[in-house]
Amino acid sequence: MRRKNSKTRLQSIGDILFKAFKRRGMAAKLEENALLKLWPKAVGEQIASQTQPDCLRNGTLFIKTTSSVWVQQLHFMKEEIRLKLNKLSGKDAIKEIRFSVGHKLAKAKNEENYPVTKKLVLKERDKKMIAETTAALNDPELAAILKRVMQVEISRRRQREIDAK
Repeated sequence: MRRKNSKTRLQSIGDILFKAFKRRGMAAKLEENALLKLWPKAVGEQIASQTQPDCLRNGTLFIKTTSSVWVQQLHFMKEEIRLKLNKLSGKDAIKEIRFSVGHKLAKAKNEENYPVTKKLVLKERDKKMIAETTAALNDPELAAILKRVMQVEISRRRQREIDAK
């Protein structure tokens, strides 16, 4: 039954769950996940595609990047990124940002559906020149790689000649 003079107010389910998680010591992990989700919004699409937030420990945000070049570039931007993340979160939770190499790029959805090259367009003299060039190499693996590269490049040039006509 409902009391007529009840002074209790309704609470959102989010507030109730957060209090329950806090009692169990899980609130810090929830806050960390919320901060990590802000990363793409704080840095933009281009940087987000080359980086991935790893974890937040004692106020230090650890970010994995695809290369050392990104580590170097982001190092110069880290204070600006830190301020933006703190502003977006409404807290001063991030004191430091550390970058390291370790993020692998996922293949773009579009790339898996398209072949790397079109049909090879090679003339007989092209095939002969490729065979002569690769025959002189002692390393069969290197010869196979060079053969593929030459076939693709010469084919690309031949296709460009055909398209220009």
